[in-house]
Amino acid sequence: MVGIGSFALGHRRAMPIAAAEIMESFSEYNSFLGVFAVKQGSYLLAVRNGIIIADRLHASEDAAHAEYNKLSELPDWGTLIAPGNWAAPRAEEKHLEDVVSGETKVVAQSVSGFGKWMVTLVLLLIAAGIGGYLLKNPIMGMLSMHANPEKVDQLAAEKYRKSMEERAAMVKNNLPAPARLSMPYDALPDPVLRMRQCYDAITYLMQIIPGWNQVDATCDNTTATAHLHRSWGAMTDVLNFVKANMSDVTITENSDSDIVLTLDLVTLPTAARPPVMSASDVSRNVNSTFQLMGQTVDARPGVETVAGPNNTTAAVNLVLASAASKLVPLEFIKIFADYSAVAVPSVGWTARDRTWNYEVKIYVK
Repeated sequence: MVGIGSFALGHRRAMPIAAAEIMESFSEYNSFLGVFAVKQGSYLLAVRNGIIIADRLHASEDAAHAEYNKLSELPDWGTLIAPGNWAAPRAEEKHLEDVVSGETKVVAQSVSGFGKWMVTLVLLLIAAGIGGYLLKNPIMGMLSMHANPEKVDQLAAEKYRKSMEERAAMVKNNLPAPARLSMPYDALPDPVLRMRQCYDAITYLMQIIPGWNQVDATCDNTTATAHLHRSWGAMTDVLNFVKANMSDVTITENSDSDIVLTLDLVTLPTAARPPVMSASDVSRNVNSTFQLMGQTVDARPGVETVAGPNNTTAAVNLVLASAASKLVPLEFIKIFADYSAVAVPSVGWTARDRTWNYEVKIYVK
Protein backbone atom coordinates (compact mmCIF):
# COMPACT_ATOMS: atom_id res chain seq x y z
CA MET A 1 0.00 0.00 0.00
CA VAL A 2 1.17 3.52 -0.78
CA GLY A 3 0.16 6.76 0.87
CA ILE A 4 0.94 10.25 -0.38
CA GLY A 5 2.10 12.97 1.99
CA SER A 6 3.01 16.62 1.52
CA PHE A 7 6.09 18.63 2.43
CA ALA A 8 3.78 21.60 3.11
CA LEU A 9 1.91 19.58 5.76
CA GLY A 10 5.10 18.85 7.69
CA HIS A 11 5.92 15.44 6.26
CA ARG A 12 9.66 14.77 5.97
CA ARG A 13 11.92 12.03 4.67
CA ALA A 14 12.49 9.12 7.16
CA MET A 15 9.48 10.16 9.28
CA PRO A 16 7.82 7.07 10.91
CA ILE A 17 4.37 6.07 9.62
CA ALA A 18 1.81 5.75 12.40
CA ALA A 19 -0.56 3.47 10.49
CA ALA A 20 2.25 1.02 9.63
CA GLU A 21 3.47 0.85 13.25
CA ILE A 22 -0.05 0.30 14.60
CA MET A 23 -0.64 -2.52 12.08
CA GLU A 24 2.59 -4.16 13.27
CA SER A 25 1.47 -3.83 16.90
CA PHE A 26 -1.90 -5.45 16.08
CA SER A 27 -0.45 -8.06 13.71
CA GLU A 28 -2.55 -10.76 15.41
CA TYR A 29 -5.73 -9.05 14.14
CA ASN A 30 -6.70 -9.19 10.45
CA SER A 31 -9.23 -6.40 11.02
CA PHE A 32 -9.38 -3.72 13.69
CA LEU A 33 -10.83 -0.24 14.30
CA GLY A 34 -9.17 2.20 16.63
CA VAL A 35 -9.35 5.84 17.74
CA PHE A 36 -6.51 7.39 19.72
CA ALA A 37 -6.57 10.75 21.49
CA VAL A 38 -3.61 12.93 20.44
CA LYS A 39 -2.63 16.57 20.90
CA GLN A 40 -3.99 17.53 17.48
CA GLY A 41 -7.37 15.83 18.00
CA SER A 42 -8.44 12.23 17.41
CA TYR A 43 -6.53 9.83 15.18
CA LEU A 44 -8.69 7.10 13.54
CA LEU A 45 -7.32 3.99 11.84
CA ALA A 46 -9.46 1.19 10.32
CA VAL A 47 -8.00 -1.98 8.78
CA ARG A 48 -10.07 -4.68 7.00
CA ASN A 49 -8.45 -7.92 5.83
CA GLY A 50 -5.01 -6.36 6.12
CA ILE A 51 -5.95 -3.30 4.01
CA ILE A 52 -6.17 0.23 5.42
CA ILE A 53 -9.64 1.62 4.67
CA ALA A 54 -9.47 4.74 6.87
CA ASP A 55 -6.45 6.71 8.16
CA ARG A 56 -7.49 10.17 9.32
CA LEU A 57 -6.62 12.79 11.92
CA HIS A 58 -9.78 14.60 13.03
CA ALA A 59 -9.42 17.98 14.70
CA SER A 60 -12.99 17.55 15.97
CA GLU A 61 -13.68 14.74 18.44
CA ASP A 62 -17.33 14.71 17.34
CA ALA A 63 -16.32 14.05 13.74
CA ALA A 64 -14.03 11.21 14.83
CA HIS A 65 -16.79 9.75 17.03
CA ALA A 66 -19.31 9.89 14.13
CA GLU A 67 -16.94 8.09 11.75
CA TYR A 68 -16.10 5.52 14.43
CA ASN A 69 -19.79 4.77 15.02
CA LYS A 70 -20.39 4.34 11.29
CA LEU A 71 -17.44 1.99 10.78
CA SER A 72 -18.13 -0.02 13.95
CA GLU A 73 -21.42 -1.18 12.39
CA LEU A 74 -19.38 -3.37 10.04
CA PRO A 75 -19.16 -6.99 11.26
CA ASP A 76 -16.13 -9.10 12.19
CA TRP A 77 -13.82 -6.54 13.79
CA GLY A 78 -10.95 -8.34 15.52
CA THR A 79 -10.71 -5.62 18.16
CA LEU A 80 -12.08 -2.13 18.81
CA ILE A 81 -10.12 0.71 20.45
CA ALA A 82 -11.77 3.95 21.58
CA PRO A 83 -11.25 6.64 24.25
CA GLY A 84 -12.69 5.64 27.63
CA ASN A 85 -15.03 8.63 27.85
CA TRP A 86 -16.87 7.40 24.74
CA ALA A 87 -18.11 4.27 26.54
CA ALA A 88 -18.08 2.46 23.20
CA PRO A 89 -19.45 -1.12 23.37
CA ARG A 90 -16.84 -3.91 23.18
CA ALA A 91 -14.06 -1.30 22.90
CA GLU A 92 -10.96 -0.94 25.01
CA GLU A 93 -8.91 2.19 25.53
CA LYS A 94 -5.30 2.37 24.42
CA HIS A 95 -2.90 5.28 24.20
CA LEU A 96 -0.98 5.89 21.02
CA GLU A 97 2.29 5.85 22.96
CA ASP A 98 1.53 2.24 23.99
CA VAL A 99 1.46 0.94 20.40
CA VAL A 100 3.78 3.36 18.58
CA SER A 101 7.45 3.20 19.52
CA GLY A 102 8.94 5.04 16.56
CA GLU A 103 11.23 2.13 15.82
CA THR A 104 10.07 0.85 12.44
CA LYS A 105 11.50 0.14 9.01
CA VAL A 106 8.46 1.74 7.35
CA VAL A 107 9.29 5.44 6.97
CA ALA A 108 8.35 8.24 4.60
CA GLN A 109 10.28 8.34 1.34
CA SER A 110 10.73 11.36 -0.90
CA VAL A 111 9.32 11.05 -4.43
CA SER A 112 10.54 14.46 -5.58
CA GLY A 113 13.62 14.60 -7.81
CA PHE A 114 14.22 18.30 -7.26
CA GLY A 115 17.19 17.80 -4.95
CA LYS A 116 18.90 15.35 -7.31
CA TRP A 117 18.41 17.69 -10.26
CA MET A 118 19.87 20.61 -8.33
CA VAL A 119 22.95 18.57 -7.35
CA THR A 120 23.39 17.42 -10.96
CA LEU A 121 23.04 21.00 -12.26
CA VAL A 122 25.61 22.33 -9.78
CA LEU A 123 28.08 19.59 -10.71
CA LEU A 124 27.61 20.32 -14.43
CA LEU A 125 28.20 24.05 -13.86
CA ILE A 126 31.37 23.32 -11.88
CA ALA A 127 32.63 20.95 -14.60
CA ALA A 128 31.87 23.55 -17.29
CA GLY A 129 33.75 26.24 -15.36
CA ILE A 130 36.81 24.02 -14.90
CA GLY A 131 36.76 23.00 -18.57
CA GLY A 132 36.48 26.59 -19.73
CA TYR A 133 39.38 27.63 -17.54
CA LEU A 134 41.62 24.81 -18.80
CA LEU A 135 40.76 25.41 -22.48
CA LYS A 136 40.88 29.20 -22.36
CA ASN A 137 44.45 29.58 -23.68
CA PRO A 138 44.11 27.03 -26.58
CA ILE A 139 40.86 28.65 -27.73
CA MET A 140 42.32 32.14 -27.63
CA GLY A 141 45.30 30.91 -29.66
CA MET A 142 43.04 29.42 -32.33
CA LEU A 143 41.03 32.63 -32.61
CA SER A 144 44.17 34.74 -32.94
CA MET A 145 45.39 32.49 -35.79
CA HIS A 146 42.23 33.17 -37.85
CA ALA A 147 41.82 36.81 -36.98
CA ASN A 148 43.34 37.93 -40.28
CA PRO A 149 42.51 35.26 -42.89
CA GLU A 150 44.13 35.51 -46.25
CA LYS A 151 42.07 37.03 -49.02
CA VAL A 152 40.31 34.41 -51.15
CA ASP A 153 41.24 34.28 -54.81
CA GLN A 154 38.09 35.82 -56.30
CA LEU A 155 38.78 34.47 -59.80
CA ALA A 156 39.15 30.90 -58.52
CA ALA A 157 35.97 31.24 -56.42
CA GLU A 158 33.96 32.47 -59.40
CA LYS A 159 35.27 29.63 -61.58
CA TYR A 160 34.34 27.08 -58.90
CA ARG A 161 30.84 28.55 -58.56
CA LYS A 162 30.19 28.31 -62.31
CA SER A 163 31.47 24.76 -62.36
CA MET A 164 29.05 23.75 -59.62
CA GLU A 165 26.14 25.47 -61.41
CA GLU A 166 26.93 23.62 -64.66
CA ARG A 167 27.13 20.30 -62.83
CA ALA A 168 23.81 20.93 -61.07
CA ALA A 169 22.14 21.83 -64.39
CA MET A 170 23.49 18.64 -65.99
CA VAL A 171 22.14 16.47 -63.16
CA LYS A 172 18.78 18.21 -63.31
CA ASN A 173 18.45 17.66 -67.08
CA ASN A 174 19.24 13.97 -66.73
CA LEU A 175 16.64 13.35 -64.04
CA PRO A 176 13.57 11.39 -65.25
CA ALA A 177 10.29 13.21 -65.30
CA PRO A 178 8.23 12.54 -62.17
CA ALA A 179 5.70 9.78 -62.71
CA ARG A 180 2.10 10.97 -62.76
CA LEU A 181 -0.50 9.05 -60.83
CA SER A 182 -3.16 7.45 -63.00
CA MET A 183 -6.54 8.60 -61.75
CA PRO A 184 -9.66 6.43 -62.08
CA TYR A 185 -11.37 8.99 -64.29
CA ASP A 186 -8.44 8.95 -66.75
CA ALA A 187 -9.74 5.68 -68.24
CA LEU A 188 -13.50 5.20 -67.81
CA PRO A 189 -15.72 3.19 -70.17
CA ASP A 190 -18.86 4.77 -71.58
CA PRO A 191 -21.49 4.22 -68.83
CA VAL A 192 -24.12 3.37 -71.46
CA LEU A 193 -21.90 0.65 -72.96
CA ARG A 194 -21.16 -0.59 -69.45
CA MET A 195 -24.87 -0.89 -68.61
CA ARG A 196 -25.58 -2.68 -71.90
CA GLN A 197 -22.74 -5.11 -71.18
CA CYS A 198 -24.09 -5.95 -67.70
CA TYR A 199 -27.69 -6.23 -68.93
CA ASP A 200 -26.71 -8.59 -71.76
CA ALA A 201 -24.47 -10.68 -69.46
CA ILE A 202 -27.12 -11.09 -66.73
CA THR A 203 -29.94 -11.96 -69.16
CA TYR A 204 -27.59 -14.44 -70.85
CA LEU A 205 -26.79 -16.17 -67.53
CA MET A 206 -30.39 -16.12 -66.30
CA GLN A 207 -31.72 -18.39 -69.04
CA ILE A 208 -34.34 -20.86 -67.84
CA ILE A 209 -32.87 -24.26 -66.96
CA PRO A 210 -35.56 -26.88 -66.27
CA GLY A 211 -35.66 -27.91 -62.61
CA TRP A 212 -33.52 -24.97 -61.39
CA ASN A 213 -34.68 -21.66 -59.93
CA GLN A 214 -32.89 -18.36 -60.50
CA VAL A 215 -31.95 -16.61 -57.23
CA ASP A 216 -29.89 -13.55 -58.19
CA ALA A 217 -27.19 -12.30 -60.54
CA THR A 218 -24.41 -9.71 -60.31
CA CYS A 219 -22.12 -7.94 -62.74
CA ASP A 220 -18.84 -6.31 -61.70
CA ASN A 221 -15.98 -4.86 -63.74
CA THR A 222 -14.62 -8.19 -64.96
CA THR A 223 -17.22 -10.95 -64.49
CA ALA A 224 -20.94 -11.64 -64.29
CA THR A 225 -22.39 -14.40 -62.10
CA ALA A 226 -25.78 -16.07 -61.65
CA HIS A 227 -26.88 -18.02 -58.59
CA LEU A 228 -29.23 -21.01 -59.08
CA HIS A 229 -31.05 -23.36 -56.66
CA ARG A 230 -32.37 -26.81 -57.54
CA SER A 231 -36.11 -27.46 -57.23
CA TRP A 232 -36.71 -30.84 -58.88
CA GLY A 233 -34.02 -31.08 -61.54
CA ALA A 234 -30.66 -32.81 -61.54
CA MET A 235 -27.11 -31.53 -61.78
CA THR A 236 -26.76 -33.13 -65.21
CA ASP A 237 -29.56 -30.85 -66.46
CA VAL A 238 -27.37 -27.82 -65.74
CA LEU A 239 -24.21 -29.37 -67.14
CA ASN A 240 -25.91 -30.42 -70.39
CA PHE A 241 -27.70 -27.06 -70.80
CA VAL A 242 -24.57 -25.00 -70.24
CA LYS A 243 -22.53 -27.21 -72.54
CA ALA A 244 -25.10 -26.87 -75.30
CA ASN A 245 -26.07 -23.19 -74.93
CA MET A 246 -23.39 -21.38 -72.87
CA SER A 247 -20.02 -22.94 -73.62
CA ASP A 248 -18.17 -19.82 -72.42
CA VAL A 249 -19.66 -20.10 -68.91
CA THR A 250 -17.95 -21.87 -65.99
CA ILE A 251 -19.88 -23.73 -63.28
CA THR A 252 -19.11 -23.68 -59.56
CA GLU A 253 -20.89 -26.41 -57.57
CA ASN A 254 -21.41 -25.19 -54.00
CA SER A 255 -23.54 -28.26 -53.27
CA ASP A 256 -25.76 -30.68 -55.15
CA SER A 257 -28.55 -28.07 -55.00
CA ASP A 258 -26.60 -24.81 -55.25
CA ILE A 259 -24.53 -23.66 -58.24
CA VAL A 260 -23.00 -20.45 -59.58
CA LEU A 261 -22.55 -19.65 -63.27
CA THR A 262 -19.69 -17.27 -64.13
CA LEU A 263 -19.05 -15.37 -67.36
CA ASP A 264 -15.87 -13.39 -68.06
CA LEU A 265 -16.54 -9.95 -69.53
CA VAL A 266 -14.60 -8.32 -72.35
CA THR A 267 -12.72 -5.10 -71.60
CA LEU A 268 -14.60 -2.04 -72.83
CA PRO A 269 -12.81 0.88 -74.52
CA THR A 270 -12.06 3.77 -72.15
CA ALA A 271 -11.56 7.51 -72.33
CA ALA A 272 -10.59 10.31 -69.95
CA ARG A 273 -13.65 11.80 -68.25
CA PRO A 274 -12.42 14.43 -65.73
CA PRO A 275 -14.85 15.60 -63.00
CA VAL A 276 -16.42 19.03 -63.31
CA MET A 277 -18.74 19.28 -60.27
CA SER A 278 -18.26 19.34 -56.51
CA ALA A 279 -19.41 16.58 -54.17
CA SER A 280 -22.10 18.75 -52.56
CA ASP A 281 -23.62 19.71 -55.94
CA VAL A 282 -23.65 16.11 -57.17
CA SER A 283 -25.19 14.74 -53.94
CA ARG A 284 -27.87 17.43 -53.97
CA ASN A 285 -28.77 16.90 -57.63
CA VAL A 286 -28.88 13.10 -57.38
CA ASN A 287 -31.11 13.20 -54.30
CA SER A 288 -33.41 15.74 -55.93
CA THR A 289 -33.76 13.63 -59.07
CA PHE A 290 -34.72 10.49 -57.14
CA GLN A 291 -37.13 12.50 -54.96
CA LEU A 292 -38.91 13.75 -58.08
CA MET A 293 -39.10 10.15 -59.31
CA GLY A 294 -40.55 9.01 -55.98
CA GLN A 295 -37.69 6.57 -55.46
CA THR A 296 -35.02 6.10 -52.77
CA VAL A 297 -31.28 6.50 -53.23
CA ASP A 298 -28.32 6.45 -50.87
CA ALA A 299 -26.00 9.17 -52.22
CA ARG A 300 -23.03 9.95 -50.00
CA PRO A 301 -19.60 11.55 -50.53
CA GLY A 302 -16.55 9.32 -50.24
CA VAL A 303 -12.83 9.08 -50.92
CA GLU A 304 -11.02 6.52 -53.08
CA THR A 305 -7.29 5.95 -52.55
CA VAL A 306 -5.16 5.52 -55.67
CA ALA A 307 -1.74 3.85 -55.45
CA GLY A 308 1.09 5.00 -57.70
CA PRO A 309 4.78 4.25 -58.28
CA ASN A 310 7.33 4.46 -55.47
CA ASN A 311 4.64 3.93 -52.81
CA THR A 312 2.90 7.19 -53.70
CA THR A 313 -0.82 7.55 -53.08
CA ALA A 314 -3.55 10.07 -53.84
CA ALA A 315 -7.10 10.59 -52.60
CA VAL A 316 -9.86 10.92 -55.20
CA ASN A 317 -13.18 12.45 -54.17
CA LEU A 318 -16.41 10.83 -55.34
CA VAL A 319 -20.11 10.42 -54.66
CA LEU A 320 -21.35 6.83 -54.34
CA ALA A 321 -25.01 6.34 -55.24
CA SER A 322 -26.70 3.04 -54.31
CA ALA A 323 -30.28 2.33 -55.35
CA ALA A 324 -32.77 -0.47 -55.95
CA SER A 325 -35.03 0.14 -58.93
CA LYS A 326 -37.42 -1.50 -61.36
CA LEU A 327 -35.74 0.43 -64.18
CA VAL A 328 -33.59 -1.71 -66.48
CA PRO A 329 -29.91 -0.66 -66.74
CA LEU A 330 -30.19 1.26 -70.02
CA GLU A 331 -33.02 3.36 -68.56
CA PHE A 332 -31.47 3.78 -65.13
CA ILE A 333 -28.18 5.18 -66.46
CA LYS A 334 -30.05 8.06 -68.10
CA ILE A 335 -30.44 9.57 -64.61
CA PHE A 336 -26.68 10.24 -64.62
CA ALA A 337 -26.36 11.56 -68.17
CA ASP A 338 -25.45 15.08 -66.99
CA TYR A 339 -22.35 13.95 -65.04
CA SER A 340 -18.98 13.54 -66.74
CA ALA A 341 -16.96 11.08 -64.65
CA VAL A 342 -19.39 8.20 -64.08
CA ALA A 343 -18.44 4.59 -63.34
CA VAL A 344 -20.73 1.62 -62.66
CA PRO A 345 -18.82 -0.87 -60.46
CA SER A 346 -21.80 -3.15 -59.76
CA VAL A 347 -25.15 -4.11 -61.24
CA GLY A 348 -27.33 -6.78 -59.63
CA TRP A 349 -30.64 -8.53 -60.22
CA THR A 350 -32.81 -10.20 -57.56
CA ALA A 351 -35.31 -12.74 -58.83
CA ARG A 352 -37.49 -12.78 -55.68
CA ASP A 353 -38.78 -9.21 -56.12
CA ARG A 354 -37.55 -8.74 -59.71
CA THR A 355 -35.54 -5.68 -58.75
CA TRP A 356 -32.29 -4.24 -60.13
CA ASN A 357 -29.63 -3.09 -57.68
CA TYR A 358 -27.14 -0.45 -58.82
CA GLU A 359 -23.95 1.10 -57.50
CA VAL A 360 -22.78 4.20 -59.36
CA LYS A 361 -19.61 6.21 -58.72
CA ILE A 362 -19.46 9.87 -59.73
CA TYR A 363 -15.99 11.36 -59.43
CA VAL A 364 -16.04 14.99 -58.28
CA LYS A 365 -13.65 17.87 -57.79
